[in-house]
Amino acid sequence: MNLSKKSKTLIYSVIAFFVAAIAFFFVFRHHHRIDDGNSRKTEVEDDRQVRKEVNAIADTLEVKVLRYDQDLFAMDRKQIPAELKRLTAKYPRFIDSTAWRNEMYVRQITDFLNDPYIQEIHKDVDKAFPTLDSVEEQMKKALSIYKYYFPDAQIPVFYGVVAGIDPSAPFVLYVDNEIIINLDWYLGRDYKYYKDYRIPQYIRAQCDRKYIALDCFRRALAYRHLPPKTPVTLLDYMIEEGKIVYFTELMFPDTPVADVIGYSDEHFAWAQKYQADVWNYLIENDLLFSKDEDPIRRLVQEAPFSNPFKNSPGRIGAFIGWRIIVQYMEKHPEISLNQLMQETNSRTILDKSGYKPLK
Repeated sequence: MNLSKKSKTLIYSVIAFFVAAIAFFFVFRHHHRIDDGNSRKTEVEDDRQVRKEVNAIADTLEVKVLRYDQDLFAMDRKQIPAELKRLTAKYPRFIDSTAWRNEMYVRQITDFLNDPYIQEIHKDVDKAFPTLDSVEEQMKKALSIYKYYFPDAQIPVFYGVVAGIDPSAPFVLYVDNEIIINLDWYLGRDYKYYKDYRIPQYIRAQCDRKYIALDCFRRALAYRHLPPKTPVTLLDYMIEEGKIVYFTELMFPDTPVADVIGYSDEHFAWAQKYQADVWNYLIENDLLFSKDEDPIRRLVQEAPFSNPFKNSPGRIGAFIGWRIIVQYMEKHPEISLNQLMQETNSRTILDKSGYKPLK
């Protein structure tokens, strides 16, 4: 078939368009990853052999959150001792083998189950989380990557509980390779009892179901791999928080790092824009090696903002720590994730990172 000159030109133009589009896609994707900071988190996606290993690990995993909350409230109220005895084997963390014979314990469980406030929260949790299938799938993917980086690590046992929204209770608790998820902390920022308890808005922002799987890593599993050394200086705390963010980001490569840190998009944009100002403030006020609790509280711990930066997100020190860790690992690809987590000298990490944010 003979094509006219006009037809050939059109075909060449279409081909050129698709070539340019493909090239743009790869350039844009590469640029996007560089802006995101952590190039290692794309390793599972980009390296065929790594992806194959992670998928093979996933095939061996079965991740299930044991619903203590549902099993507890499903008990026959007229047969509490017998029901406790039945559940002892499944939930030794919560029910001692002799508990069913303990009249005081039986009475406490009965009172808990009959409390109208607890009953309402349980119904709300059960409505929000009739199953945790999507959470379990998220955790399975993350744990597959986790086992790739830490092949000898044991997979924890996961429990879902309803504790009654105790402001002093953690979102998740890690004990003896078991992770206990307080599901009543994930009912949405506007949940009525959070307001009744006057839970601060910056805490309620974390009360979203999208954080359940993340919290199992950033509030629990990450600490398994940190050295048994208590941070002393502000820099120590910042580096430790940065390690936790970096560790969690690797396990959830498709999750925006803003979610990993616990920032809104606006707060993350602020942190990116003003990190140089924050860094200069730390240097000018000789705060990096300060052992004073005040700057640690203001810049690392949960708060509505990072004093003295009025429009900032809380925990700006964690963001700076994460940026230092990212640059350190980008400059030293020979360092493994385990080596990073075990490094105890925060000054060494800072010096070797070359971190100097520009305005």
